[in-house]
Amino acid sequence: AQLEAKRAADEYRKAVALKEAKEAAERLSAVTVTVPVTVGANGKLFGALNTQAIADALGKAGVEVDKKKIVLEQPIKQTGTYKVAVKLHPEVTAKVTVIVKG
Repeated sequence: AQLEAKRAADEYRKAVALKEAKEAAERLSAVTVTVPVTVGANGKLFGALNTQAIADALGKAGVEVDKKKIVLEQPIKQTGTYKVAVKLHPEVTAKVTVIVKG
């Protein structure tokens, strides 16, 4: 009986975590943040934009996201508008719009 109760509690926690992640993904998908950077010639960045800079920009926008959850498919090395994935849950990924300005 205890094992069954524990299993039911685990399933309930997982369902709640999934629901919260989906709600957070909806909120995050509507967020657009601007990240100011130092640029050289042709709009190229000195180095590349890292996940910490994106996490800081999201924090200023009122959305707390751990930098480890931000997934960059390729390094951002130029100014422009990018869709950046934020992995909130193993089954839920949100796309945040990031504008990189020099």
